[in-house]
Amino acid sequence: MQTRLLTVEEFHATRINPQRVTDSVPPAAFWEYVESIPAEDFGIADCREGSITHVYRMDDQYEHVLINSQYQGVAMVIVVDLNAATVFGHMLLDLNPAGTKEPEAG
Repeated sequence: MQTRLLTVEEFHATRINPQRVTDSVPPAAFWEYVESIPAEDFGIADCREGSITHVYRMDDQYEHVLINSQYQGVAMVIVVDLNAATVFGHMLLDLNPAGTKEPEAG
């Protein structure tokens, strides 16, 4: 399956009036897409458990589905295009303050 690593600019262009939702229904190939993301796109983050605790709807155009990693404040965001009912792309989101030391891998 083809995946698309979003640039920061592309990601922010999909962020329109975010509202947290609990009624999200992922597109049919959602988990297939997640499994196809290249390992290097995750950096040192491990999102293999597939733990989703936050979904944000962006003006009924997109949804940002956050798959948690083992580190607080770091998640793989899968951007879903609601109109096309497909995954638009993904980006590793790190909400920790700039200059925060990365944890040791392994």
